[in-house]
Amino acid sequence: MRFKRFFAFAIMAAALLLSSCEDYSVGTNIYPALGEMGPEGGQITTTFVSNATWTASTEDEGISFTPESGIAGTWTITVTVPASTLDVEKTYKVKLQAKYGSSTASTRYFIITQHPKR
Repeated sequence: MRFKRFFAFAIMAAALLLSSCEDYSVGTNIYPALGEMGPEGGQITTTFVSNATWTASTEDEGISFTPESGIAGTWTITVTVPASTLDVEKTYKVKLQAKYGSSTASTRYFIITQHPKR
């Protein structure tokens, strides 16, 4: 009987301990999230806010950005877009993702539309 009580107490204590632990919630914001650029290309900026370490990436060739990563805080991200020789609109996307430990990541995108030559 003592063992059953001890076992029940141990399970209740473990449940209480585990339920009191909170997962860290990663939060991010970006503004503006959309940008426009003429065919001549150049630099464009956005502000990224995160409460965790973050990284930036893209699958689009030709663009570059700085910084590529950072710690929690408010950051100005500068994206350099090449001149366009296309007669159609081009869209570039920079992915900004923050993560803390094994918590769920928070992802934002900075989307840049480059207008065609006229």
